[in-house]
Order: sequence, then C-alpha cells, then structure tokens
Amino acid sequence: MHTYATDASERESTPIWLAFIAVVAALSLSSALKIMKLEVPWWVDAPSVMGFYGLIYQWFDKCLWFQKFSFVSFSAIPNLQGTWVGTIHSSYGSGTDVPNVVLYIRQTWTHINVRLVTHNSSSYSIMAAVNTYESSEPCLKYEYMNEPSALSVNTMNAHRGTANLQLSSDGNELAGDYFTGRGRQNLGTMEFKLISRKYLKRADAINRAAPLLRPKP
Repeated sequence: MHTYATDASERESTPIWLAFIAVVAALSLSSALKIMKLEVPWWVDAPSVMGFYGLIYQWFDKCLWFQKFSFVSFSAIPNLQGTWVGTIHSSYGSGTDVPNVVLYIRQTWTHINVRLVTHNSSSYSIMAAVNTYESSEPCLKYEYMNEPSALSVNTMNAHRGTANLQLSSDGNELAGDYFTGRGRQNLGTMEFKLISRKYLKRADAINRAAPLLRPKP
C-alpha cells in the first residue's frame, strides 16, 4: 500500500485531536495506578503519551476513520475499500468491451492500494488521490502499472496509465475514464459496482455481481 493525497482538511487537525486523547489517556492511567496504589514492575514500562498516541493513531487509521453514526462521522474521506466488479470499454482496435473486470481496493485513512484484474492482465496503483464529497468532483484518481498475464497475446505489453473514477452519491458505483501510456496508447471508460467490503476471489466476485450487471430488459 502507498500513501494517497486528499482534499480533506482533517489530515491537519485529526493528529492534534489524537494527541490530546493520548495525553488524557496517559494521565488517566497514571492517576488510576496511583489511586489503586499499584506499582508497575521495573521490567514493564507503562505506556507513555507517545505510546498511547501510536496505539490510538493506528486504531483510527485502520478501524475508526470510516465509521459513521447518526450523530458523528470521523472522516470526510470516502471509504472505497472492497471488491468492485464492472466493465471496461476500450478504444483498442475498433472498440472492445472487457466484461468481468474486478477492482480490488484496500484503504486506510492514510494508505491505499488499487488492483484491477481482467482475464488477461492485472494492474496496480503506484500513486493516488481521493477527493471528498465536499469537492466539485468526488473521485478516485490514480496512476497504475499494468502487466499482461503469461497467456496474453504478444501485442500486449507492460505499460503505465492513469484513471479517473467518479464516485456516485450513494458510494456504491465508480465510473470514469482511463488513459494508457506509450506501451498501449489507447483510452476508454470504466464502470464498477461495489460487491462487497471484503476481499473476494475473482470467480466469487463475478458470480455475486451477475444479477447487478445483467442488462435491464
């Protein structure tokens, strides 16, 4: 996973609040030990402010940031984590549709990894940005490296590219454009639906997505 940029201003203020909570936690522990007249053995070091900060920061970064309750939201950054399935419409040749494309997104408050898998190639992100709903364009933008599979046709080469996927208002769809570099020199559109917040094997993801992606009569 790699870091990602965002327009969310909370990246500046949240560490301050977490540090404040860490100070309170350290003082509370120290006071509790004194009240109970407990002494920490010399070979056990009671968590310091920095120790509490590290624990709280990791908890927030991995587990708490995307939680939403009726009265509070911990982060404005969209939660994109999960398994997505969709279709690529490519300009390659006279125009090609690539169905059953699986998009895997792993995300924390500070890091992200985007991996796209088709039947003959896969790609992974090397840099990314996530815009919030407060921006003019809530979306996922990323640069990727694509590698063809061993059984793909000889004309497929490893290449770089960029993708710009806009997020729907309900957070369950990603759709947008992609552009490839010198290795392929084509462009197209992509559209995905969220199938699960968990990691699913490609076959399982495609089976679950079938009812959602079936053309309407």
